[in-house]
Amino acid sequence: MRTYANLFAVLFAVASVAAVAQQPAPAWDGKGADGAAIHFDPQHLQRPALLLFWATWCPYCKALMPYLQKVYDAAGNQNLDVYAIDFKDEDGDPVAELKERGQTFTLVRDGDAIAALYGVKGTPGLFLVDRSGTVVYKRSGGDAPEKVEAALRAKLSLPVAD
Repeated sequence: MRTYANLFAVLFAVASVAAVAQQPAPAWDGKGADGAAIHFDPQHLQRPALLLFWATWCPYCKALMPYLQKVYDAAGNQNLDVYAIDFKDEDGDPVAELKERGQTFTLVRDGDAIAALYGVKGTPGLFLVDRSGTVVYKRSGGDAPEKVEAALRAKLSLPVAD
């Protein structure tokens, strides 16, 4: 009996993640590292987009971001856009942090309102939006960076990491 309960719980969790991961992505406006306007229109994407909600103080973000950089490097900037949406970060310097960490993502500053659109309450939040504007992947809390990288590579049809 317990085995059936466990199986039901696993199937329910998978179905819940799948249901969330097939929603249309909300459009948003933000400001880049230099203060320039950034408009994200999921109905008119030229390539898939990875949305990372992060903060300079977040150790989980720091652990995940190198794996996302590997995905970005493997895909190439002509095949994937990566937006590092900084939120809940009043005292940090996200420009300096990205530079220090060697990440080449497009920084979006002061992303609290954008995070609210996506229902993100904590860091790191991660969504992959396909060219049709649909969220096709959402990181589940606690997923190891290696697992996230593998899932993104599979969704983007990229080779498996070495």
